[in-house]
Amino acid sequence: MVSNNFMNVLKFTTCYQMRFNYHNENERIDSVRQLTLYCQLYNIPEYINVRILILMNSKYIFLAAICFVISAVILLVGLWPFNFCPKNEVGWLRGHDGVRFYGRGIIYNEKEVTIFPSLHSSDTPTKSFTIEICIQPDKESFSYLPRILSFCDSQKNENFFIGQWKSHLIFGKGTHGSATYREIGIKDVLKKGEKRSVAMTIGGDVIHIYIDGILLNSSPSSLLFSSNEKPSGNIVLANSPTGDSYWTGNLFGLAIYNQELSEGKISQHFQNWIDRKDFILLSEESLVALYLFNERSGEKIHDFTNKHHLLLPSRFQVLQKRILLPPWKDFRFDRTYLMDIITNILGFIPFGFFFSAYLWMGKKSTFYRFFLISILFGGFLSLMIELLQVYLPTRSSQLMDVITNILGTAIGVAVFFKTCKSGVESSKGLFQSFSR
Repeated sequence: MVSNNFMNVLKFTTCYQMRFNYHNENERIDSVRQLTLYCQLYNIPEYINVRILILMNSKYIFLAAICFVISAVILLVGLWPFNFCPKNEVGWLRGHDGVRFYGRGIIYNEKEVTIFPSLHSSDTPTKSFTIEICIQPDKESFSYLPRILSFCDSQKNENFFIGQWKSHLIFGKGTHGSATYREIGIKDVLKKGEKRSVAMTIGGDVIHIYIDGILLNSSPSSLLFSSNEKPSGNIVLANSPTGDSYWTGNLFGLAIYNQELSEGKISQHFQNWIDRKDFILLSEESLVALYLFNERSGEKIHDFTNKHHLLLPSRFQVLQKRILLPPWKDFRFDRTYLMDIITNILGFIPFGFFFSAYLWMGKKSTFYRFFLISILFGGFLSLMIELLQVYLPTRSSQLMDVITNILGTAIGVAVFFKTCKSGVESSKGLFQSFSR
């Protein structure tokens, strides 16, 4: 008899858990009255009745606590490391001329200075110029395309860059993955720890690329630039204007000329970079900017033409902060991007599941209403994170994250109703049979 009574209590407890989502106070009083009568019918002590009521309230509060904890964890992960003024991970080399980029760092122009005349200026009938840069890569990245040198316009839009992907040297223009993107490159010339002098010249319709004073590539200039077009705008070193394509390694020197240098001069300048004989470089009449990085301290990097000085800030700064970057501008067909999508989906499935359970316990309604409310709350939480990331220089605000988070919430809601709705309906039927 005791065993049967105990089983009946368990059955009624299950029913009562489902009935706890009453609409109003009258329904709550009716539920308590039915539970009391049921306990009297089976000679169940009053203290068990009280414990059942406490259990029901505790379960509702417990679900609310779970939802709060999950939301807090999502916020914590989404805004980590909560550094609104991160350190600029750039430092001067000890005992040598040059700077070392050892993490997320950036160097850029102090003011908006046009290195070259405007792209279609009438006083630039040719597009001849030369860029020389002396570097030593610290690692070979494959998950994104780090920028060694970048040019951006007054709106901080990148219009040309020199970058490194794995051990390959890349010269590019435009947004990667877009229809207007262009690039040329040389394989396996930027090995980790190896010092390299890179030179790029354009004269007429041909681009020449030199490594350590040796010509390795000649390509039509139309592969990168249209008619009378040349890099212009502000200089950005070891990163992109958006701050998400940082390069690590040592930078020893940078020179820009407003004409094509001959192969002989390129070879001679390579020896100058090795021997640090800057007076020969300064003698070039076409010199536009020259940075030898021989200050060894401070936040200002001098241009030896005294025109375009650079700034090495103590705190990392992003020149162009993007808000909710559209997926078609951010898409990359690689493993890292795919893992980000999967992580964003999986991270919000628990939120959708337990938030639906909380709503179901709190108030009766249809599946579609629960689905809509859960999606709205999940989308609001994700959107809040992405908007707050605008103020975090080391994080990027992407619309794709919001979309995948909403998808994860929807999957969580569907999983809850798929696994629990059948049990809920059977328990409601059992309750009705007991209440007759």
